[in-house]
Amino acid sequence: MWHFKFLNICRNLLWPSHPEPSKSRKIAVHRLIFSGFAMLLIFVLIGAQSIALAVSKTKTYKHAYTTIDDRVRGAILDQKGRILASTVPVNILYADPKHIFNPREVASALLPYVPKLDKQTLMKRLTKKGRFIELDRKLTPKRHSAILQLGLPGIYVKPATIRIYPQGREAAHIIGAVDRDNRGIAGIEKSQNETLSSGENVYLSIDTGLQTILRGSLDTQIKKFEALGGAALIININTGEIIAATSLPDFDPNHIMTSTDVARFNQVTKGVYEMGSVFKVLNTAIALETGAFDMQGTIDVSKPIRVAGNFINDYHPIKGSIGLAEILVRSSNIGSAHISQLIGPETQKKYMKQLGLLAASPIEIVENGIPLVPENWSHITAMTVSFGYGLSVSMVQAAAAIAAAGGDGHYIAPTLLRRNTNEPIKKVRIFSTETSMAVRSMMRLVVSNKIGTGKFADAPGYLVGGKTGTAEKVENKGFNRKANRVTFVATFPANDPAYLIMMMVDEPVGQQHSYNYATAGWVVAPAIKDIVNQTAPILGVHPVDITKPENSQNLLPPLILDGKEAVYASF
Repeated sequence: MWHFKFLNICRNLLWPSHPEPSKSRKIAVHRLIFSGFAMLLIFVLIGAQSIALAVSKTKTYKHAYTTIDDRVRGAILDQKGRILASTVPVNILYADPKHIFNPREVASALLPYVPKLDKQTLMKRLTKKGRFIELDRKLTPKRHSAILQLGLPGIYVKPATIRIYPQGREAAHIIGAVDRDNRGIAGIEKSQNETLSSGENVYLSIDTGLQTILRGSLDTQIKKFEALGGAALIININTGEIIAATSLPDFDPNHIMTSTDVARFNQVTKGVYEMGSVFKVLNTAIALETGAFDMQGTIDVSKPIRVAGNFINDYHPIKGSIGLAEILVRSSNIGSAHISQLIGPETQKKYMKQLGLLAASPIEIVENGIPLVPENWSHITAMTVSFGYGLSVSMVQAAAAIAAAGGDGHYIAPTLLRRNTNEPIKKVRIFSTETSMAVRSMMRLVVSNKIGTGKFADAPGYLVGGKTGTAEKVENKGFNRKANRVTFVATFPANDPAYLIMMMVDEPVGQQHSYNYATAGWVVAPAIKDIVNQTAPILGVHPVDITKPENSQNLLPPLILDGKEAVYASF
């Protein structure tokens, strides 16, 4: 073989068996040259191996750091630029167990500086397999300095970023949260993950100041009536922007992993339920718009309606015949059911579809409930839907639909993102100016008239219009008469509606101060008054004197209720 011959030649040149004295010097030179080349080759090999190890180590550590995302994620801000979610730099304390020769000694020295870990847990982490074992994600500068002075082998610090939520629980369900890799897992953090991950900020329609007021009022009523929870929102009727939204119980997105499933459930956008009598606003508007019933007609509501072995009754029985306004103000189920038959199931379903109640809302978060729509929209279905049973929708869907009926007649899809100043708003006219004027006039009387069910919502000067709704919860394929969701929807000011407030309280318990009543008029209406009084000045809505002609131009002339002329002013 040629390489054996080459080795023999080299051996004979460098180490001949009996070298001649005259050639000794030449042989020595050959040996020196050979040795030099050999040493050079060894150094080259060592250098190459060192580089390979360094590259290999870098790759290993890069792989170990995949749980840390150092990119700057965009902020989430409210409509006025206040920070709701932001990314901040932190130091992460971690261990490389491969470099730790005495875990017990390292654990004893390190323990005072990792308060969230006990010695047993720390030992487990220091002896765990892997090259990157996280010990503390939020290392303070003081502890960082102290740990560095310990000089512990295998204990290192890495700069990284974390997501923080300065407002805590405020609007938590809307904002959402991220996982340990700074990827959105809920709310706006998830739906706008691509935008935020690219470093762009996202502005919400939410106003933090209004959010605090809404959440506080809802929380007060839940505690006062020993309820399970509740939800509430405020919508700008003219833009569709949701300027406040809260669901209780809630969670702190800074610690989402410690929250419960119930706390994380968004009752404003995800939960769908039967709305009860607030749907009578829509039934009334459809009747007027289609001409099925008008303001002069009357209906006998003295007798319950027998339907499929059950009866449609009124909570407070009414004698004789009453008109459309009194049906809404007194919240008559019997009257609403009769009107639905004049409208017809097909027409009713068509309007429900136009109002966005038969499909999921286009709201910009993934926690978006799908309505429970009857398979067969029969005459019986039309009756129950007329007073809020048989069709389950989310609060945000119901609010947008009622904003159309009790506003200026246009449907605007609700949004959680701030609209730009010159951004065109898609408006779909559902109800005429005449219909919406009549509806908001009747909603005002629900609050301002003594026979109305929403008297406790009246905030003097702000012309609150509204509608109560109390719906029994479905349990075991039937209704639980002792478990109700009570809802109130309100617009203000009634002569030129700008904002809509909707609030639901889940399973309130009657109290002594409410004479053991737990209806929407007792539970929610007072909170609406409180919210209007606090938010109106912030929103630039000023109190007005409705007795002045210029302030009543957008309302119908005084209507007849209970045989008397009803006025829109507070009584």
